[in-house]
Amino acid sequence: MTISSTVRKSGPYPGTASADTFPFSFKVFETEDVVVIKLEDSTSIETTLALTTDYTVTLNQDQNNNPGGNITLVAGNLPVGFSITITSDVQPLQGTDLTNQGGFYPEVINDALDKAVILAQQQQSDLERSIKFSITNTIGSLEISENAAARANKVLAFDAQGEFQVAQELGVFRGDWS
Repeated sequence: MTISSTVRKSGPYPGTASADTFPFSFKVFETEDVVVIKLEDSTSIETTLALTTDYTVTLNQDQNNNPGGNITLVAGNLPVGFSITITSDVQPLQGTDLTNQGGFYPEVINDALDKAVILAQQQQSDLERSIKFSITNTIGSLEISENAAARANKVLAFDAQGEFQVAQELGVFRGDWS
């Protein structure tokens, strides 16, 4: 199969208190590749649900011609005030071993290539939700070397040279508003 869609996410599905099963339509290789995130609307707190504890996955039989499947919440219907989003977390492992004088099965090659594309799509999804600098922008380093205690109650900022740094404490103004 070719991966003909860049979509690696289904939802968000809002809670209606009348549904516990939700579809997804992207290819995965096993149930462990499916991740479900629950969002509490009033607090914006996201929780990653646990497979078998919080949800089960039913995969479509033929992931090449009919990718996807359904997740079913173990606790029952998704309440109003919550939503879920389904995505994938295919592990970045290479399980295909081609041997000399072994059988050559195109499906094995196709699955390996599909997995590579899926991994690229997962990374692209992460990149699209990240802070980026334009290609013409120059910046020395985005590495934060301060430990958690040194960063506590501070903000991220840019110094006089436009370099990234951990700056002043929250709620403390040390500049000129004029």
